Amino acid sequence: MNAAPHDPPLPRERAPGPLLQWLELRAPLEAAATLALMPLWAWAPKGDGHPVLVLPGLAAGDGSTTLMRRFLQSRGHAVSGWGQGTNLGLRPGVLDRAQQTLRRLFEAQQRKVSLVGWSLGGVFALYGA
Repeated sequence: MNAAPHDPPLPRERAPGPLLQWLELRAPLEAAATLALMPLWAWAPKGDGHPVLVLPGLAAGDGSTTLMRRFLQSRGHAVSGWGQGTNLGLRPGVLDRAQQTLRRLFEAQQRKVSLVGWSLGGVFALYGA
C-alpha cells in the first residue's frame, strides 16, 4: 500500500510590519482634520437631493460613516446608512438586505439612488449597482 504524498505546508501569512501598524494610528488625526474642515463643506457644490445609500467597510458599521453621511446631508442629499450593524463580510442575506434597502429608497422617492461604499462597502456598492 503506497502512502499518498502530503502537500507541503502553506507558508504562514506575516502580520503587517511595525510601520504599517503605526500608520493605523493616523485614523483619529484624519477624523479630527475632517471635523476641522467642516466650515469648508459649504463650498462644495449642492446636490440635487436624490437618495444616497452609504455602505461601511469591513468590521465597521454606520457609525464609521457618520462624517461622510453628514457631509452628504449638508449638500442636500437624502442619506441613509446601510442599517445592518457591523459589516462582517459576505454572509448569507447581507447583499439581499442591501438590495431591499436600495429598492425601498428608490420606491420612496422615485429617483435614482447613489451608492457610496467605503472599502468592502465599495465592493457591495458595485454589486448593488
